[in-house]
Amino acid sequence: MKSTFVVGAVALSISVSAADAATSVYSSGHGDIGIAYEGGEFEPHWHIGAGATVDGSPLASEGEYEPAGMVAEVTSTRNSPIGLASAIGLPDGSFIYTAGSATYQPNLGFATEELNADNWNGNLTITLTGWSTPGGAEAALYTTNLAGTSVADVAFSTYNAGSTAFGNSLSLAPESHTHLEWAFTELGSYSFTFEWVGDHVTDGIVTDSATFSFQVVPEPAQAGLVLSLIGVAAVFISRRPSLRASVC
Repeated sequence: MKSTFVVGAVALSISVSAADAATSVYSSGHGDIGIAYEGGEFEPHWHIGAGATVDGSPLASEGEYEPAGMVAEVTSTRNSPIGLASAIGLPDGSFIYTAGSATYQPNLGFATEELNADNWNGNLTITLTGWSTPGGAEAALYTTNLAGTSVADVAFSTYNAGSTAFGNSLSLAPESHTHLEWAFTELGSYSFTFEWVGDHVTDGIVTDSATFSFQVVPEPAQAGLVLSLIGVAAVFISRRPSLRASVC
């Protein structure tokens, strides 16, 4: 697997910490959480397509990044679709942050396209085994109907594994990929640890896990509004007359 490391711009927001300066920021375009197999071991990674925006610029060609070498930046928002309440702990129609489609960027999915189907018995299983979220925040990955108005299946949930179709696990055939919609209930830093399990025809059961990080930040318009309000408040404070103590 080719590994690309890019020293990128720092992702800033008002409510979350800046991304590490050595971490590339993926903010739009097609990409996948991918898996390769070399030397008898799985190699989880970010697989980012040509034209996707990384560190503020489009990639000239597709690239692969170590899990710790990249953070996905999420700014898109929507009202949660019908049927998602049990997976995120908020009523349907609630304001959420989202990604995972052409409409809601970045368009991030899961891929096994680097695995030769002839080398594997059946599908691979991807399981959400751990996560970190801002205080009180939840996240879920799900699919919707064609209109995007109601949930078809929930694959992963930090709030309630019982709301998922297969207990926070996803089955995916080699040489394939799929896209799910990501739901985040609050601004902040999130990380998700996924475990891959597959049955190799000669090496037997193979497992590995990796952690992938996300920064959920305000949309530029929201951030601009907040900064404007902060600026107005600063001007107001600076123009208030000073109060002086009177000496009798």
